[in-house]
Amino acid sequence: MSSSAASFSAFPVSQISMPTDILFTSAHAFVKEHYTKAALNHCLRSVAFSLILFRKFPPLATNPDIDREAVALSLLMHDMGWATSSSLTSKDKRFEVDGAEIARNFIRAEAVAAADHKGGQWDKHRLQLMWDAIALHTTPSIAHHKEPEVFATQLAIMADFFGPHLPVPGWPITVAEYKEVLAALPRLGFKEEMRELLCGFCRDKPQTTVDNFVGEFGKIYGLDGKGGGRDEFVKMCDENNIARRLEGGLTALEQYEV
Repeated sequence: MSSSAASFSAFPVSQISMPTDILFTSAHAFVKEHYTKAALNHCLRSVAFSLILFRKFPPLATNPDIDREAVALSLLMHDMGWATSSSLTSKDKRFEVDGAEIARNFIRAEAVAAADHKGGQWDKHRLQLMWDAIALHTTPSIAHHKEPEVFATQLAIMADFFGPHLPVPGWPITVAEYKEVLAALPRLGFKEEMRELLCGFCRDKPQTTVDNFVGEFGKIYGLDGKGGGRDEFVKMCDENNIARRLEGGLTALEQYEV
């Protein structure tokens, strides 16, 4: 476990401070080895936005029982499925599942040492909570109806894509707060990097993309982010259309009906 605390910028406008506890510090050192700089900053911005939401967004701010440590760690590690180290990720799982598995395994191993330094205890429930938060972070229609920690994680990640335009009541993130976070943790070409990465998933493990938003990137931008292989990918998605597969399965079973 790394014992050297990371140094984060102050956020006087947003009135937040990044976590500095032993487990977050250790997790930060770990992800820093496996994220690109753009991905790392995206995850750290998500942590920062969660702290703003905890301070200002009533459904989160008025709930004293939310496990904020679990949210912070989920946000920090939510894109470990994008790890630059191929040995960490799978060839047959969605990147969200890879990230959830990597995070849970890391925290399970590190939590014992963190507990020795007065860190929180990580039982099966907390580990599963973090797994769910990461695995569901691209599925708001489910995440927003699970535990508050899962909801908070998904919402904070959305905040990095929408900033002051986050579509929730009260518009809790101001332009000034957004600019402060972005100045400390710049995008560094995140949009372009994300497009290339997601299109790469469509190319390298397409079976994990046809039923979710990642496939939409392949349909629009192709397999290289520039349109290459788009027609073939669209055809494959059409062949694997879930409505057709379900109805086709039922049709095939009609022969057994009495």
